[in-house]
Amino acid sequence: MAESLVRDVDLLCLDAGNTVIFLDHGRLAELVGSLGVPGPAAFAATLVRAEGEAKRLAETGPMVDVPWTFRDRPGAVAWGRMVGTIVHRGGLPEAHVSELLDRAWPAHELRNLWCRVPEGLGPALDALRAAGTKTAIISNSEGMLERLFSDLGILGHFDLVVDSGKVGIEKPDPRIFHIALEHFAAQPARALHLGDVFATDVLGARAAGIRHALIDPHGHYEGRHLDVPRVAGVVPVARAILEARLSPR
Repeated sequence: MAESLVRDVDLLCLDAGNTVIFLDHGRLAELVGSLGVPGPAAFAATLVRAEGEAKRLAETGPMVDVPWTFRDRPGAVAWGRMVGTIVHRGGLPEAHVSELLDRAWPAHELRNLWCRVPEGLGPALDALRAAGTKTAIISNSEGMLERLFSDLGILGHFDLVVDSGKVGIEKPDPRIFHIALEHFAAQPARALHLGDVFATDVLGARAAGIRHALIDPHGHYEGRHLDVPRVAGVVPVARAILEARLSPR
């Protein structure tokens, strides 16, 4: 990990999905299976690949965009495009995507489909915060992140949660990053953003003048955007920032 990435970080900005909470592919596969339509036998495995295809289509298009019952909810249009594209690229015929979204959204409201927390996340962030670096979530979400984080027991590890479903601004609009910068009176040059989607996280952080890196555990961007640093995850980055803060120059 390059020292220039982790040196002098006063504010660590983090995407939510696939950064501090990861998609439960098995649960999504069960929802697809509940439709009773033909599909791949190992749907969860195909969804890992399909998720990467959906991320890349967020840059180039077109994504699957179908009518469905709950798309008027905060953040639901972008959520529906991503989930709909994932399941379609995973093998679900487009004719059944609306029905899947109608089933998946209530389940998502009860417990977010992105709900798997990396091991060691809390202690790594708390140690970093104790050393003086603030932590902020900057997420395109549906206005339910604070409740979800509370349910998962991780809300207290963040100094600020900026949820697009509540603030009405989505990445890559740099104004959503400005909310965090202004809240902490932080300089963009002393902030770092980690996320998993080039089209929102990297382009948004660039527009805000913030250092950035991609978290890509499944190799979804392999061979693409080679100028963007890759990191293994939040935990090793938090530890590296802490080491940089505590070590002499």
